[in-house]
Amino acid sequence: MRPAWSPEEAREMQKRSAQKRSQNIKERKTLQQRILERVSEDDFDAMIDNLAKRAKKYDRSFETLRDTIGEMPTKPVQISQEEPFKIEIETLNEDTKNG
Repeated sequence: MRPAWSPEEAREMQKRSAQKRSQNIKERKTLQQRILERVSEDDFDAMIDNLAKRAKKYDRSFETLRDTIGEMPTKPVQISQEEPFKIEIETLNEDTKNG
């Protein structure tokens, strides 16, 4: 059974918990940071060369390379609607506002 805490104790525990969570979030590394720590400049050059070589053979590496440099094409979106929609607008003038 959990002990009953006073409101002050509960607030203090919540405050410490929030501080610890905030600290954990700050310490958590992103995937990008982890990759950059492990991969050297030479590794990056080799990966780029390999990707470019594979892209010349017209496999999906071309798309990866293109998307990485920011030239991903926009994808068209098609929206269909079976029935036309209706918009009803009610206007109020000074006579109808006051009831």
